[in-house]
Amino acid sequence: MKRSIMSVMIVAVMLFVAACGNSGGSIFKDGIEDFVSTTYTLYDTVESAENSDRYARIYQAENTDLQAVSDELQNHETPDEMSDINDGKQIFIYDNLFVTLTESDEDPGNTMIEVAEEEFARNNYRPSFFEGYLLASLISNVFGNNWSSNRNRQCNTNPERCYGGYNSAGSYVGKTSTPTIRGSGNRGGGVGSGK
Repeated sequence: MKRSIMSVMIVAVMLFVAACGNSGGSIFKDGIEDFVSTTYTLYDTVESAENSDRYARIYQAENTDLQAVSDELQNHETPDEMSDINDGKQIFIYDNLFVTLTESDEDPGNTMIEVAEEEFARNNYRPSFFEGYLLASLISNVFGNNWSSNRNRQCNTNPERCYGGYNSAGSYVGKTSTPTIRGSGNRGGGVGSGK
């Protein structure tokens, strides 16, 4: 009896260790947000125009092209939805998280990785941010049926409160120096600030 209990315990421990070592099934595997924050360099932050406690984080993958970063993210965790790479940009949707990859304007050999919670994306991005990348029906499913038309109205009324993404229109929104969120309360520029 003792031998069979010990055998079962040994098999259970071996299965547990095997599951932990398997990157696809590890119970200790980081989520995509943690993976990005530990793999890439924090470059900047953008504060929400609606809620100063919310912000998008921008990371930089130095000397790594967009396709390589895209592959790394997909290998770590398969997104719920993703766009094709188009004009140096790709968008992933994970559970409650938007991850946008763009080629750096300053150095095309670098890739910028913008990580924003769904609330930040809903309340800050302009609808054109998603055009050509994600289906309107998908965005309606995530943000609600009238989000695009309501958001366009808000953007027409207050364009400074609408965010086009970090490298949008030849400029970007946010701080111009490395953020200090790791050591202080200053978390970068807001949606209306610029370079």
